[in-house]
Formats: sequence, structure tokens, C-alpha cells
Amino acid sequence: MATAVCCSTSFAVLAQDAEVPAPTEGQTAATLDTVTVTGTRLRSQTMTASSPVAEIQAEEFQYSGATKVEDLVNQYPQLGLSFDNFQNNPSQGYATVSLRDLGANRTLSLVNGRRIPKGTGETPDLSIVPSALVQRVDVLTGGASAVYGSDAIAGVVNFVLDDQFEGVNINFGYSAYQHDNDNRYMQELMDAAGYDYPTGGSGFDGISRNIDLSIGGRFGESGHAIAWATWRKNEALYQGERDYSACALSNAGTACGGSSAADPANFTVLAPSLTGGNTAAYLGDDGGWVAGTGALYNFAPVNFYQRPDTRYTAGTRVQYEINDHFRPYLEAMLVNRRSSTQIAPTGTFNTDVDVACDDELIGTLCGDLGITDDTVTVLVNKRNVEGGPRSTSRETTSYSITSGLAGLISDNWSYDASFMYNRSSVTAESRGDFVTDRVRSALLGCPAGAFSGCQFYDVWNDAVTVEAAEALQGVGIVNYVTSMKVFNAYASGDLGFGLPSAKGRPIGLVAGYEWREETYSRTPDTNMQTGNFTGLGGPTTEVSGDMSVDELFLESAVPLLVDAGALSSLEMQLGYRYSDYDTSGGVNTYKLGLGASFDDGRYLARAGWNRAIRAPSITELYNEQSIALWGGADPCAGASPTWTREQCALTGVAAGQYGFVPANPANQYNQISGGNEDLQPETARTWTVGFAANPIRDLNLSLDYYRIEVTDAIRSIGSPVILNLCAQGQDAMCGLIRRNPTTGDLWLGSNPETSGVIVNTLGNFGSFDYRGLDLTASYAWTLGPGRLTTSLTGSYLLEQTVQPVPGDESSAYDCAGIINPSCSAPEWRHVLSARYGFDRYTIGMRWRYIGGMDYEEIDGRPGTTDQLLVGNGGQLGSYSFFDLSGSVDLWDLATWTMGVNNVFDKAPPLVGGALSLNGNSLGGYDQAGRFIFTSLTFRF
Repeated sequence: MATAVCCSTSFAVLAQDAEVPAPTEGQTAATLDTVTVTGTRLRSQTMTASSPVAEIQAEEFQYSGATKVEDLVNQYPQLGLSFDNFQNNPSQGYATVSLRDLGANRTLSLVNGRRIPKGTGETPDLSIVPSALVQRVDVLTGGASAVYGSDAIAGVVNFVLDDQFEGVNINFGYSAYQHDNDNRYMQELMDAAGYDYPTGGSGFDGISRNIDLSIGGRFGESGHAIAWATWRKNEALYQGERDYSACALSNAGTACGGSSAADPANFTVLAPSLTGGNTAAYLGDDGGWVAGTGALYNFAPVNFYQRPDTRYTAGTRVQYEINDHFRPYLEAMLVNRRSSTQIAPTGTFNTDVDVACDDELIGTLCGDLGITDDTVTVLVNKRNVEGGPRSTSRETTSYSITSGLAGLISDNWSYDASFMYNRSSVTAESRGDFVTDRVRSALLGCPAGAFSGCQFYDVWNDAVTVEAAEALQGVGIVNYVTSMKVFNAYASGDLGFGLPSAKGRPIGLVAGYEWREETYSRTPDTNMQTGNFTGLGGPTTEVSGDMSVDELFLESAVPLLVDAGALSSLEMQLGYRYSDYDTSGGVNTYKLGLGASFDDGRYLARAGWNRAIRAPSITELYNEQSIALWGGADPCAGASPTWTREQCALTGVAAGQYGFVPANPANQYNQISGGNEDLQPETARTWTVGFAANPIRDLNLSLDYYRIEVTDAIRSIGSPVILNLCAQGQDAMCGLIRRNPTTGDLWLGSNPETSGVIVNTLGNFGSFDYRGLDLTASYAWTLGPGRLTTSLTGSYLLEQTVQPVPGDESSAYDCAGIINPSCSAPEWRHVLSARYGFDRYTIGMRWRYIGGMDYEEIDGRPGTTDQLLVGNGGQLGSYSFFDLSGSVDLWDLATWTMGVNNVFDKAPPLVGGALSLNGNSLGGYDQAGRFIFTSLTFRF
């Protein structure tokens, strides 16, 4: 057996089944020459993987308190910064992983080498993976389409379950957050705005509980079965329960912002006789009309910070060896999940009504505002505080069933054939929103022909009743169903001969066929489909479609040299896959890898090249183009626009509108988004080169370089990017901006024909070029009565270039180490851990580090909008989070684990409204303060 080497080195063997030696305590990523790795189906004891594979071992879940697989995996620097339960608006309601931050749709997520059921966004829903049964997680960098087909642009994340488990294991877990609310900066802003906020210790909140049961054992002479069932529930945490998130910051970050959809109402009056054609207005204390914006509404407190989530999972794997040639197996997995989002109450959101100036309904509006026209259009912005918050409850049921047959064909050849069917169904029920076609009638006093049950929604005298609000509310329902069928069969073995230079070591070969069919349907009710809710942001269109692909694949491992001086072995790995899609035709993917072992395996070098593809998804092809919202800022809005008059004129602002374009205090603007049936697969070329070393006993080191180039990327350009490129003089981008002809804005109203919008639909636009370095190290040694193990996983981002416009290099921008509305990419991230075990006890610590970022626009100019960052030298500083944990074995029967993550209760970095994702912060940082956890595990 070869010497163990560091975590990002692996040897290729059969990808479906393997027995893995137990890792040394605390070792996060050990590999041996018998370890099965993601990325190949070849069987070999000497073939070094051409792409680096990092491993996360099972004990890391235990000592991090992670009861959901995504909570731990997304902390690692190879993955994009994200924590699903701390995404609320928008949120697709389930967890994903995004390798290299290229998106969940470019990361192939697997369980035991098989595809995971997809959620509503046609990306794998990780909630089906039982964290209590995870043996390890393989994170493979670089395209793997030649092995696994579409979606493996950035690489593969494979959750390997312990399918050889024997015995009974019961785990009870409890965790909660705790924070000391002492952010004087935010508290002073809320004092100035007159907002309430929490102070002092929060106590335990955001509480989570879990129970995990797993049973495994052998039956008959050659059978083995495992089964598991888990339950996990976490409570909601509200933004109002933390002082730093209890109000929404303005774009500058210097004041509590809010929404002009407020209580009492704000109004926008459109009339030709007004300067700029419009003015904001509100009712004064004396009942007269005042030009300007009245009080804003603090929409933050009732928003979920952490979404509530309840999930049940269950599953089994049964296999029986009839003889060496026939080993049938059955795998089944199930998850039922209930998750909710909640945001601030709905409102009329600029519902327009045409009113004569002499109508008693509006009183003295025209005279008070100096309007000389006969009629005016009034946009009404009233918050539904009488009706309470909006919520969307999602219930998801997903399952996956695989049956297969494996065995030996001969002494040198084996086969595996399987059929998998998985399905996910989601029912999303939205409550608390206003039905749009009712609002106008209620605002006008329920004239003849108004809807049944109409009651006067009297915003004109600030006299709205609860009954009037309830009459406007409705329920919206959307049903989603995704399914996947996969037939896969391959034979694996060797040719029985090899090259003389390799001393006849045989050439390995895999040949196989795969057929896959995917379906997707989204069925909204009438109100959702027509966008007939004021707070919906646009319609939820109906989508139904399918796609299928036939694939042939080959892999080969070719030993080139063996025992040539210091060179122990030099081998080449080849792969090829032909894929024929019924939507886009045939496409080829392939790979070439080289692996060299020196000094009996103590030193390893490798290099790999891959061509990978991602075929367009069903929604990317068939989703109807419609109006939707994007978050950010319009630099041409407000009394003092950020951009010059000339720049704003390029984006469509008329000369008389400059300085009068309304800004949205809630930082939400309109865009046209949707699919494109002419989409073609995007392609990627990936390179990896690196080495690993085991210079002394128990010291493992590795360093790997990667580069991922994606061309013909399936994406939208991005509304903030379109605005920026237009302001730089790119006419093609300016043609995608359609401002409201009356006001010049990009947000008032929701009619795509008359409202201001940016056209931001999908296409094979531009390219990505990502480069970086991965460093891993681990060392273990005896210290006193026990053993100390340490490990480091770090990643340095060299380049993250996005070119949104095909063929236009001037549109390219590099996000590495940069933060702006289009970028958030720290150059360096790492996880450093140390664990000391002695007798029945283990204590450990982790240091999670996220590097700083410079505040620059995509054209390289220093950012000027976010004054929090400007005041910090034009950068977001680095962040460190420290974790402590420990465990004790109790009478060889149970293990008690406890720990605290973010020991020093560090709050996430604050940024202005144009940059924040949720709660005035970015994604991926610890959001809610200290995380305290404990668990008790019984073994029988």
C-alpha cells in the first residue's frame, strides 16, 4: 500500500463502491491508494487523479455542530459564500452548493456518485442528504463532464454515505444563537429615525433541534442493509431581533432607509404642469398636501433573518451478493421539508389612479401642489400594516429510488447497471398580498362595477380599516414538479496488457452508456400567473417541458513508466463522452490527465485538462419573459444623481428629468427576465496542475492551481452591469434600458409596456475566466498523553473575470478581491483547525478566515455610494471567526459533544442597501452571533 498523502491527492478506483480506511482523529482530508474518489469509474491502485479532490470527513460535522450538510460544506473556501437559511428575499427555499462561486447550476452535486433530485430552480436540493450518515464529502475541482455529463463545469461535490454501517446509532442535538446587541452605530441611526430595536443579550434564539436514527447490519450469508430516519426543526429568527439588522440601511449606509410604501401613505403625482412632470407628496398633519416624501416604512423587523425549516428524511440501501457475478442492490432516499419566507406587509405599491382635480376624493391636492392641469395621475404607496406581513410556505417532498445489478464479468472485468428515478414536488402558498385588480376600485371608493365585498380603502384621509385591507388580500398557489430518470450501465476492467516502459502494468478501461430524461413543470394559479398581486414584482408564468440525452462514455488509465529511478510511476488518464441532447444536438467532452509519483509515493505531481459542458435547463429554455425585480441602485435617481447629466442621458434620462428622477428607497427596480429557446450548451475548458508531498511521517502538503474558462455562458448580463456599460458609452447596452417616459424612473409601476425597465433576459452571453490556488496541509503528532492533529484548507483567488458582452473585451471586469453590486469575491479564505484527543476526551478549535475586499466599480473606479466602505479606506476588511468544541465518550455507550462557533460573537460586516443580501450584510458570513450546540449520540 502506498504512503498516505494529503487531502487533495487521490487515486482512481471504482467510483461507486469502496471501503475507506478510518481516518486519523481530526484529519479532515486523508487519502490512500484504496480510496474511492469522485471523478472516475476506473479501478486502479496507482493512478493519481488528474484533478485535485479535497475531502471533508464525517467528524467535521460533529465538531462544527452542522446538522445540515450545506452548513458545513459552504464554510470551505472552494465553495461560494452562502448560507441558505439566512436568505429570505429572494429565496428559492432550499440549499445548494456553488463550487468556485460559479453557481449551483455549474456544480454537479451527487450522493454516492448519483444525481440528487432538483428543486424549483432546477438545481440539486441538498436537503435530501442525511448529515448523520455522511462518511465524507469529496470536492473535485475542474470539469468532470466526460465522467458525469452536464453540469460539472466548476466540478463535483459528492456526498459519500456510510453504506457499510453496522449497529444502531441515535443522536439527539440542540443548537441556538446568542448575541449581545451593542452596535452603537446602528442604534444611533435607529434613534434618529425613531425606530425600535433590541438591546442587551438576546438569550437563545433561532433554536434548532434534531434526532437522527441509523441502523445497519448483515443478513443471510452475503447481504447488508442500512436504514435511516432523521428529524430536524429550526425556529425563525427575525431581523428585528438583532440591532444591526433591525432597520434597512440606505444605499450610502449612513441612515436607516426604508420604503416609501408607508403608513401613512406616500404619493407620486404625475402632471405636465409640474417641474419634471412629477412630484412626491404626502398628507400633512393639518390635512393639507405637502410636496416631498413623508415618513418611510421600516420593512426590516418582520422579515425572517433565519427562515424556519422542518425536515424529515428517511432512506435505505440493501445489497445482496448472490455470487461474484450477481450483486443486486436497492437504494432509496426521501425528504419532506416545510420551509417559509416572510417579508414586510404588502401595499398598494404605486397603484395608479386618474382623478380630476376638482374631485372631492383628493381634496386640495392640485391647489396645494401648484398643479394647473384638469386631471392628474396619482400613484398610491400605502403599506398594509393593518393586514400583517406577507408569507410564503413551501412544502417539498422529494424521493430517489435506484435499483441495480453489479458483479464480475471475469477476473479482470466487472459491470454495473442501474436505473434511477427521482421526483420532487413543491407546493408554495403565498398569503397576505393585495390582489391588484381590486386595489384601484377600493382606492376610488368602490364605484359601480367594483368587486364583490369592496370597501373604501381611504388613503386620502389616512383612515384605512382592517376590514378594507382584508377585502383586498388573496392567496396565491404555485405547484412545482421536477423528475429525473437515469439508466446507466458500464463495464470496467483492464486490457490484460500494458506498455513495456510500464513493465506490462495493464491499461485500465471503462466503457458505458447513459440515458437521462428530466422534466419540469411550474403551475401557478390565475392570480400568480397574471401577476395579479401588488407585491409580487411580476407574474409567475407557467412552464412545462422536458429534455433527454443519450450518452456514450469511455475512460482509460494508461501506465507510461514504472520504477524509472526516482520516478515511481507516470500514468495518463483519458476520458471521452458523446452526448446527444434532444434540445440542442450532439456535443463532445473529454479529459486528459497526467499523474507522477516519486520516492515510493511520498511526492506526487499531477496535471489535468478537461472540456466540460452545461446544457440549458428547461426553465432557461422555456421560461416566459416577464417583468421582475432586481436589487441595487439607479445612479441617475434622486435630487443629486451619482452620474453626470451626460452619463444619465445615455441611459435614457431626458434633460428636464435630470435631478427629478424618483429613487426607490427600498432599492428595488424593474427588469424583464426570462428564458430563450435558442440557447446552446455552454462550454468550459479547465486546467489543473499541482503537487502533494508527505516529506515526513504524518505531515501532508499540497498545492494546486486551477483555471476554469467558460464560453458561451448561459446567463443574463445583469441589470447593474447594463446600466454601467451604457454609462460608459456602449450603445448596445443602452438599447436595453427603457425608462418611464414621464418620470425617467426604473421602478414605478409593474406594467412592462409603460413602466421603466431594463431588459435582462438569458442568452449565450460572454464568458468567465476564474483562476486560483488551493493549499492544504495536515500534521499530527503525539503530545503528552494524547495526539494533536492540525489541518489547513485555504484558497487564493487569482482572477475572477466576467465578460458579459460576447466579443467585447472592454466590457470585462475582474471580481477578485473586489466588492460592488456585481462582485463579492475575497482573494483568500481558509479554515484552520486543531484537535487534541486523549483518553475519552477531545477538544478542538477552528479559525475561519474571509479576506478583505476593495470597494471598486466594475470599470475600476473607486466606489462612492457606500459610505461605510468609503469611510473604511475604500474596502471591506477581513473577518475571522473562531470556534471551540469538545467531546467525551461515556462508558463506551455514548458520546457527548458541545461547542461554540463564533466564540467572540462577531457580527457580520455591515454594508449599504445596494450591496447587502439580507440584514445589511453579505452572504456567507456568520449572521446571527454566537452559535451554541450540543449533541448526545448513543451507539449499540
